[in-house]
Amino acid sequence: THTGTIMAAKNARADGTKVEAPADDKMQAISVSAQKKPLFHYVSLAKKFLAKSEDVEIRGVGSAIARCVSVVEILKSDGLAAAVSIETGTTTTDKADDGKADKERLKPTILVKLRRADDFVTKMERLRVSRASDDADEK
Repeated sequence: THTGTIMAAKNARADGTKVEAPADDKMQAISVSAQKKPLFHYVSLAKKFLAKSEDVEIRGVGSAIARCVSVVEILKSDGLAAAVSIETGTTTTDKADDGKADKERLKPTILVKLRRADDFVTKMERLRVSRASDDADEK
């Protein structure tokens, strides 16, 4: 199994989101799921992590890769973060997608390391103000 996934599972939140607790030299990580949470849950979580830390890792396995890339692209297009590195690979799993024991399978993986933008706080404030004015216009 993929060690990053195992570590994230040990630090699952009550809502089911997998996160890794940061050590002094370790960046925070989000393991994106293909179906458990809505896309913007992961975007919001990444914003919270970037507000506290300069770097964050976004991970996806199998069908969650597309959602992982979407999270990264949303953060980049909002100007909140830049991709520092993108790693792809494979991991082995001993279970089929339906949860039944099966022979070992290879699954694709992605790991994107993001760095907070220099003007992150300013841009987050602009987004908050913009959202507040949009909400007021709807009323």
